Amino acid sequence: MRLAPALLLLVGSAAAAPVPKDFKPADDAKRIVGTWNVVKLNGGDQGPTAWFRFDADGGMQTLNRTPGDVPQKWTFTLDPKATPKRLRCAQGNTAYDCLYELTGTTLKFGFITDKTKGLPETVEPHPALVLYEMTRDTTK
Repeated sequence: MRLAPALLLLVGSAAAAPVPKDFKPADDAKRIVGTWNVVKLNGGDQGPTAWFRFDADGGMQTLNRTPGDVPQKWTFTLDPKATPKRLRCAQGNTAYDCLYELTGTTLKFGFITDKTKGLPETVEPHPALVLYEMTRDTTK
């Protein structure tokens, strides 16, 4: 029965092995692709009344899910190296600078509406943001 402790030591060592240098976690441009349901707006409960869809080619659609509403089409670019991370979305001559935080199946997305109020250091409710909190839609 002396083999069991040695085996446990070997298994424990393998589980704690260092991550290979060539390992790269999925980047935000890949992780953001999909449909996201809005669950909160500006920190308050919103319910699934709207969604955002991000495509791999830089396209973005939004829909409010009100009768007669049609998806709005946008383009987007990410700057995941900024702190907090930035996203720029555009539609024709209109463009918005945004902040975002992507953690697992949660996306926080804040449109910067008033730079004179300063920018937050985290993606949380703030007077300068219209903040959406979303969860990934796993049904689509």
